[in-house]
Amino acid sequence: MTGRAVAVVIGLAVLLPACAELTGSLSSDLGLTTSGGSGKYLTSEPTSAALAAGAVAIPPGAMRYRRFLMQAWEYHFGLAEDPAIGFGQVHQESRFDCSATSAGGSAGCAQFTPDTAQWISSKIPEPVRSQCPKRSGCPMDPQWALTALVEYDWRLWGDAKAAANDRERWGFALSAYNGGAGWSSAESKACGSSQGCDPARYFDHVERFCGATGRSIAACKENRHYPRLILDHWTPLYRAWLRS
Repeated sequence: MTGRAVAVVIGLAVLLPACAELTGSLSSDLGLTTSGGSGKYLTSEPTSAALAAGAVAIPPGAMRYRRFLMQAWEYHFGLAEDPAIGFGQVHQESRFDCSATSAGGSAGCAQFTPDTAQWISSKIPEPVRSQCPKRSGCPMDPQWALTALVEYDWRLWGDAKAAANDRERWGFALSAYNGGAGWSSAESKACGSSQGCDPARYFDHVERFCGATGRSIAACKENRHYPRLILDHWTPLYRAWLRS
């Protein structure tokens, strides 16, 4: 069971009660700050020992929005993809602090910029979209933001179907979410034109061409770090938590 066919199984009827149940804002005293005004929590990579010892805490917001994020994930991906990736991504974006804002204008759980929020607003499932009266979207609303994040992931993941394997596919999708699909597409083409670079592989291939078409060194550092943190550090943490 994959893709949006799962909507028939879980039904959009469960979406609205979940939304109502999960309304609310996170505590503002998490003691977390964004780095570089980018809206991304680009902290040092946690060590395996720290993860194993439980030194990296699951934020309270993860429990608060667990059920809704799981339903949004199943609506889009069915059982085909690991929901821990989505939880890990929200952790990286905002630590589940749905009131988070950045100096660069990103906002909410998913840290959408205004342009991205307006674009994705018309794409998300109607029961959630109907609760947001603004054409610009409602990135500060946890229900809207988490639905929109998974919607955007689903579209970027779909665009990366030519990737060599599932990990590479998520490398492309997460890189595009963080830095923009236009940059990712241009860098994939640059890779394909270079001897020894496989455009079906993000890690150690397309990622090496970040900056080749104009991105800054700082933007590329963040962009290359982003998929690795989510897939290699936060996803295992949340996979264990979701199974507990």
